[in-house]
Amino acid sequence: MTDTAALPSISIRNLSFGFGDKMLFKNLNLDLGDDTQPAVILGPSGCGKTTLLRLIAGLLRPQEGEAAILPPENEVNSVTADISFVFQEPRLLPWKTVLHNVMLPIAGLAGKTEAEKRARHFLDLVSLGDKAASRPAELSGGQQQRAGIARAFAYPGPIILMDEPFQSLDIPLRIQLMDLTNKLLQDFPRLAVMVTHDPREAVYMGNRIIVLGNPPDGIVFDEKVTLPKNERRYGSAASAEIEERLIQVMRRGGLIKELF
Repeated sequence: MTDTAALPSISIRNLSFGFGDKMLFKNLNLDLGDDTQPAVILGPSGCGKTTLLRLIAGLLRPQEGEAAILPPENEVNSVTADISFVFQEPRLLPWKTVLHNVMLPIAGLAGKTEAEKRARHFLDLVSLGDKAASRPAELSGGQQQRAGIARAFAYPGPIILMDEPFQSLDIPLRIQLMDLTNKLLQDFPRLAVMVTHDPREAVYMGNRIIVLGNPPDGIVFDEKVTLPKNERRYGSAASAEIEERLIQVMRRGGLIKELF
C-alpha cells in the first residue's frame, strides 16, 4: 500500500444539477488539478459547495453533463473510487477506538498488521499517537478533527475532498489544523479540493480560489493565488489584500450578507 506519486485531475463539463425546482448549477465547467491545487471553493450557504463535492465524488449524479475524474497522463485506470473526505464534523464511530476509526478505510487494502502500522503512523503525524486506544468521546473537538484528518490521509487514494473541516473550531485551533493539513499535503501529495464560506480560510489554504455565486450563476471568480509562504497567514498585508478582493466580488454578487 503506497501513496500515489502521479495525481489525477477533475473535469466538470456542462454540468447541471438541482433539487426539485431549484437549480444549483447550469452548464457548469471547471477543471481541477495541476499546480493550482489545493483548490478552495468559496461561497455562502446554499450556493452548492457541498453538493459540488458530492458530484465530484460520484455520490450524486448530474442531471446533465458530467463530473469526471481523469487518470494521470500515461495511466488508464479509473480513480473514481479513490477519494478521501474530511467533514465539518469528524464522523468517528463512537464505539470504536481512535486507532480502529483510522484503520476503517484501509482495512480492506492490506493485512491487519500493515493497516494498523499505517494508521498509527498517521496518528503520530497528527500528534494523537497516545490516544490510539481512546474512544472518540474521550477526545476534545480539535482532537476528534485531527483523527478525522489522519483517517483521510491514511487512505492512500490520490484525491481528498474537505467539506468546511475547520468551521466548528476557534481561530487558534483552526490555524493549527490548517497548518497541519497543509504540511500533510506537502508530505503526502493529494489532489485537494476544499469548500468554505470564509475568505480568510480560502486565502490561507488555497493555491486557487473559486467563488460560487447565487444559484445557478456558477463561478463568479476563479484565480490562482501567488503569495510568499510567510505571507500566507491571518493578518498579513498580502493576505488581507486578496481577502478584500474576494469580499468585493461577493458584495457585488449580493453574497456578502450571507458571510458576515
